[in-house]
Amino acid sequence: MLQLKEQEIVVRRNIRRSIDVGLTGLGIGIIFTAVLLSSSLDIQQQLPLALIGVLLMEAGVWGLSSKVFPNERRYIDLREEGDNIIELIRKLNAAAVAREKGEDDAGFQATLDEMHDSVKRMAELAARDNGDTASAD
Repeated sequence: MLQLKEQEIVVRRNIRRSIDVGLTGLGIGIIFTAVLLSSSLDIQQQLPLALIGVLLMEAGVWGLSSKVFPNERRYIDLREEGDNIIELIRKLNAAAVAREKGEDDAGFQATLDEMHDSVKRMAELAARDNGDTASAD
């Protein structure tokens, strides 16, 4: 059952990626068409055609298909805690630099303690699905 769910997620991810690449390619194709047909089209027809091409290309580049096919992450709480620990790494480095300058040793230790707490929370959140309130064993 879990493998089917994972395969479905991979298929949806590939569909989103294909749509993004397709939109980008279609936009580029329309822009090239507007340029190549410049001898047979007047500027009032050429500019809107190129604008449509640019908009389609940007939709593909910015990955707007993810708005239509939303991402289905399963472990959101763990991911948020992972993002938090990355911020703590930055904070720890800043505190270490300050400590090297002799400014603040307590900030370094406090950040280190926060990181330890974050790792403990990550252990609790591991394997906890979206909406699952029970902690992991």
